[in-house]
Amino acid sequence: MIFSAVPSDAINLVWEDVFPLLGPALRTAEGKFHIDDVYRMIQSGNYILWVVVEDDKYIAALTTRVLEYPSRRAIAIDWLGGKRMNEWLPIAMETVKKYAKDINCKHLEGYGRKAWGRVLEKHNWEPEYIAYRMELSDG
Repeated sequence: MIFSAVPSDAINLVWEDVFPLLGPALRTAEGKFHIDDVYRMIQSGNYILWVVVEDDKYIAALTTRVLEYPSRRAIAIDWLGGKRMNEWLPIAMETVKKYAKDINCKHLEGYGRKAWGRVLEKHNWEPEYIAYRMELSDG
């Protein structure tokens, strides 16, 4: 099993295989993002696409981006999808942590449903806040 960033000039070579893995994560965005938006963000360099590959098959994919806070940098993991996460998550976390440290980031952030807490706590992630949303039907 291999976890690796996809070079920007290879995005089009893998996209047809990868976007179905990320699609379910986009459903949680409730209209804020579409898979085409994610593709454009990867193409523009705002997101880095990472993939999990085994026997020439894509098992999972995720995106990261750099966050610039006034006093620190961080890596955000925005979109993640696939299968067999218990097998590849430890490898992915070590790789993303190393990448983040190499570019002087001080922490990682991730966004998702409450159920992610059960998986992430095994890897020393802690919940930071809960976001709420209210749709404005008349606006």
